[in-house]
Amino acid sequence: MNKNVNFDFYTAFKACDINDNGLISKNELKDILNERGIYVSDQEVGHLMSKFDKDQDGKITYSEFMEEMIPKSPSKY
Repeated sequence: MNKNVNFDFYTAFKACDINDNGLISKNELKDILNERGIYVSDQEVGHLMSKFDKDQDGKITYSEFMEEMIPKSPSKY
């Protein structure tokens, strides 16, 4: 992602937030993956949700999304 100069985390989040309420639900996550030809089971989506949804409320906020997307350690070039 960091090699794509046009990549924007906010745009990526908004693309997943299909109903534009500022949150990504399990159904939205599954739908966006399916639209891109990535077919996942409910269990697989559940695993993704648990990874991103830090407070386990069933929704991914932008801050939770960013926490998972930003590298935890510096890049090595």
